[in-house]
Amino acid sequence: VESAKIVDINTNFMELDVSVHERGKDLRKERLTIDLDAMPISKVRTSARPGSKSNVQEPIPRDLDLHPVDEIVRRLCRLCWIVNKPETTGKLVQLGIQIGETGIGQIKDNLYLNQVPHNRYVRKYFYDMAANAALEAVILCSDGRISNRMKITSMFPEMNPSMDSYRIGTILEMTRSIAIRLVEQNLRVRVCVQGTMGVGIFTGLPKQLNGVSKLLQMMDWQSEEGEENEGMVGTYLNFGGVGSEHVVNAHVREDGTKVEQDDAFIIIAPQSMVGVDSSIIGPLKEMVQAAGDRPVILINPDLSDKVSAQGQQNVRGRQDRIDFANSFKPIWHFQNIYVSGTSYFPILGSIFKPSPLGMWITHQRRDLVNNGGEVYVPVLAGEEMPEGEQILDSFES
Repeated sequence: VESAKIVDINTNFMELDVSVHERGKDLRKERLTIDLDAMPISKVRTSARPGSKSNVQEPIPRDLDLHPVDEIVRRLCRLCWIVNKPETTGKLVQLGIQIGETGIGQIKDNLYLNQVPHNRYVRKYFYDMAANAALEAVILCSDGRISNRMKITSMFPEMNPSMDSYRIGTILEMTRSIAIRLVEQNLRVRVCVQGTMGVGIFTGLPKQLNGVSKLLQMMDWQSEEGEENEGMVGTYLNFGGVGSEHVVNAHVREDGTKVEQDDAFIIIAPQSMVGVDSSIIGPLKEMVQAAGDRPVILINPDLSDKVSAQGQQNVRGRQDRIDFANSFKPIWHFQNIYVSGTSYFPILGSIFKPSPLGMWITHQRRDLVNNGGEVYVPVLAGEEMPEGEQILDSFES
């Protein structure tokens, strides 16, 4: 193929004028129609990097209710991965942002996440995105389109517990925004924080969660008489811990009072601790089973094993714990990219998943000339979370 030019494209197919030169024959031109849901002839293709996972992805569902521009861009990105041209996906997303109406995968300019504490409008920007994604996920779950096991990962500097800029108030404020968004739809929400774990004198809480349960209940929920959310706390919004005993089903108390069931659960940063009987997996699994098909949303979970005696978080049952942790699917994700795991400045970019059914989009942060601000430029997009080497390649291309 010497050249190819797109002459027509829609959400189903694209037409190309192709110039083909075969050895010993004259140059000929053809018009080809390519289905945007096309599959490769052989499914044994793998991505260009040896040892990485297959890039052959199933066609994107047709019921995502996408803007036509977004749908075309997404299907073209899938084809780019199949033909081993992932570096082109970022340019396609940029094109979609320029001509589309929805701003697929776009991140606001001038967030200045290197500046801590963050500006209030920056925090609110992330809170609103996460809350909208949570509401969309709950609706999709009620329609049976996604699992009821969900997770939100928000790792900008104020919400990254491994950084000294971590601010517990930010994760609580995001939780409040998500909970109120769900309550506004007449859903009864229970916000949960795990209790103490361990045995004997080794009983305690992860440092990240110390005092969070009390702070959560002391927050201003605007629920007092005459306030915006009057009467919300105690009726549509309740608090609890992690375990099956914290799942409330509809019942009638002995005094005849009717108790409504919880419709959704939000669990803040569930994580295991070092030591015996300090794994969060057991009580969390019991809680999820007791919740049935009701949405369970984890915010910034860390369900990895920690060091423990007697092999409790070591070899025994490890695969089951990994499978359980992986059963929670991302519905919103924002994570900054840094030079290395031990250096948090400067920020190089971000990994972003804007919605439960949205694409994974990698952005590169770039400074404008003459201190004109900063922008996040899409450089990679796909249906799966990108690997580290793929991100580095996209930054260099």
